[in-house]
Amino acid sequence: MNVEASSKTPIVRAGMERISRDFSEGLAGLGYARTRSKFWTRRYEHHLEFIHLFRSGSSYGAPYNASISLRVHLGIAVLDDEREPTWLNGPNSSDLALFHADRFHLRFNAASGSTYERCLEDLLRFATTRAEPWFSTWREPTALLDEERSPLDGEARAALARALRGEASSERVALTLKRFGVPVPGARTKRPRAAEAAS
Repeated sequence: MNVEASSKTPIVRAGMERISRDFSEGLAGLGYARTRSKFWTRRYEHHLEFIHLFRSGSSYGAPYNASISLRVHLGIAVLDDEREPTWLNGPNSSDLALFHADRFHLRFNAASGSTYERCLEDLLRFATTRAEPWFSTWREPTALLDEERSPLDGEARAALARALRGEASSERVALTLKRFGVPVPGARTKRPRAAEAAS
């Protein structure tokens, strides 16, 4: 690995954590919780609405500079769907056909902080002006089941229909919640090691 590239890794990692933390604070008023490193979820009776933050180029090894470019993905997961969640069943911020006119500026320099505030503002603008209306369109189970444009595929619709009939499996629901990092009601959680040492 290039030494210069590897030296950028902690800078970029810290920048991603900073933007994620500040994004969490901005989303809290909308009812989202940060349940995994880059996932924010909002739970309903039979489904989850989620926002996923993705750093462009994150799957290609160590970053070569401190510039961070982000995409925001939206999705809906049916709790009783036993498959791995379909992360990208909703729109994302890089879809120019949908969002070209919005001019979302979703990049900043993690070393200098250049355009950080603008990036954060536009992340939250995407959440309020684009994510919220989209989620609102699909909030009712009947819309998810019956509308031709529903983001759910056939298996997810079948799982939702099953849940609406009262036939959801607690095991399948718990597995979906676990995959998203959402606390499962009644499940035991591990105590932090510091707490264990203090007791």
